[in-house]
Amino acid sequence: MRKYKKTMIGVVLLLLLFLASYLYPLYGPMDFNKQILVSDEKGNILGRAPFPPSFEHIMGTDRNGQEMHLLLLYGAKYTLVTALVVALLRVIFGGAMGVFLSIYAPILKKYFKDFFVIFRYIPTIFLGIVLMLPVNGTFERPMSSVVAYQILMLVFLGFPSVTIFASEITDQLVRTSFVKSSYLMGASKFHVIRKHLMPYFRSYGVLFTFQQLLSALQITMHLGIFEFFLGGQTIGGTFGYEEPPKAASLTNEWAGLIGQNFHDFMRAPWMVFVPILGFFVVILIVNMMRKELEEQMNSSLVLKKEDRKKELVASSPFQLEKHHFEFVQNEQHSKVLPEIVGNGSKKRFLSRKALIWGFVVVFISVVTMYEPGGKARIPEAASAKKKFTATKPVVSISPLAQETPPPEEQKHHAVGEEIKLKDSALMITKVEKSQGTPEEKPKKGNEFFVITVEIKNTGTEKVKFAPHYFSVTDSKGNLYMQPFLMIDIDTTLSSGELDAGSSITGTLAYELPIGEKFQVQYFPFQQVNGPIIDLQ
Repeated sequence: MRKYKKTMIGVVLLLLLFLASYLYPLYGPMDFNKQILVSDEKGNILGRAPFPPSFEHIMGTDRNGQEMHLLLLYGAKYTLVTALVVALLRVIFGGAMGVFLSIYAPILKKYFKDFFVIFRYIPTIFLGIVLMLPVNGTFERPMSSVVAYQILMLVFLGFPSVTIFASEITDQLVRTSFVKSSYLMGASKFHVIRKHLMPYFRSYGVLFTFQQLLSALQITMHLGIFEFFLGGQTIGGTFGYEEPPKAASLTNEWAGLIGQNFHDFMRAPWMVFVPILGFFVVILIVNMMRKELEEQMNSSLVLKKEDRKKELVASSPFQLEKHHFEFVQNEQHSKVLPEIVGNGSKKRFLSRKALIWGFVVVFISVVTMYEPGGKARIPEAASAKKKFTATKPVVSISPLAQETPPPEEQKHHAVGEEIKLKDSALMITKVEKSQGTPEEKPKKGNEFFVITVEIKNTGTEKVKFAPHYFSVTDSKGNLYMQPFLMIDIDTTLSSGELDAGSSITGTLAYELPIGEKFQVQYFPFQQVNGPIIDLQ
């Protein structure tokens, strides 16, 4: 838990706020110290609500003369519980639907995306207003059916995006080698989900729950401005207006406090700023927790090149052993080696790791020294001064060495260069560095990279595109996955299919160390090797 100090502090603060709100009827006045008029001893009226912040009224009062800090404290439980329930239901149902589409019904995924893609072009607040109209009325007390309907509609507003995200993550995980190996060994789809995908979904699920928590707080705030309150409206409304009276929140949740007082923003701005301050504090705490979880996840996703090689060797069915090699002895070592590597001797001249690295070094030396035609590539200056003696190369009888061809050298491309692929064309048009925004900043020693990419369909059939087809590596071989960033939320590259002759442009955002040199690797759908683009 030491790695999650900020998260634990945030959880404790939110829990204390909820308990203080939940237990408010035990210690707080139910009329919220209501005081509409202030008069002197003679009965002369000295003032009328709303009263500004002062020593007597810590955060001021509203038109009904109720203390704003007491209203804020009372309504906190409705705001927090609603946002948390909505976020959890979005992640649970959306995640389950995304996994189902990718694993059990991939043919339906295209129709799902085509149907819900129209919602990307319609502001969410408009959909929320339309969906909330059936329960926009006045009530004496919060009705369970009304609250349940409002929560379901809020879940529905974020359900498509969560489903598409979960489906893309599932597609990316299914393409990994350990999942493919599990399928080849006869594992069922349910076994793959339970054993291989669930550990990743737990990490992504926790992080995405915090993001959906922020999204739920945002949409409820917007709905409150349009007088769509959680739990409904009171019958009496707000005091001091001509008929009909202005709507007032029945539960005093924070979005309702903003909406019911928004008309008096110029006259009494504290009535709006106080609930906004409550949202600000909660969003600040949630975002602090989200950033810490994201940093921990990103650090665990950065794999060292050496670790990946160890995993590949360990997972290979052909383990390199001593009897897989024949060592050709030079005359000068013919007397020494038999004594050290003799039959039945317990002493080893080279460890297994040294044998593997020796084989790799000799193999690379042979490949780089000789051209395909067999002619040695020896620099003229070196060949004029030195005499090279031919040595016999190490002969390997390992099945892995016999079946695996030497890797082909990939060509590196530059930013702004159009890369022609089999049925498409790719180009990174721009790379921008950023220190973030006041709401979202990189951790110390890092900076944001916003990469603009353009993909064209030059073939005759549809071409798939997705942000997870791209990955970034540095000069040390570290692999960086694309994190969850809001810096390019309006321009981020989506996923889908391109029709023949069409193109799409989008951005990819990464948080990378300052001063390193990076490369973008592009692995299109069902393709092992893709182009490499140098960002510097």
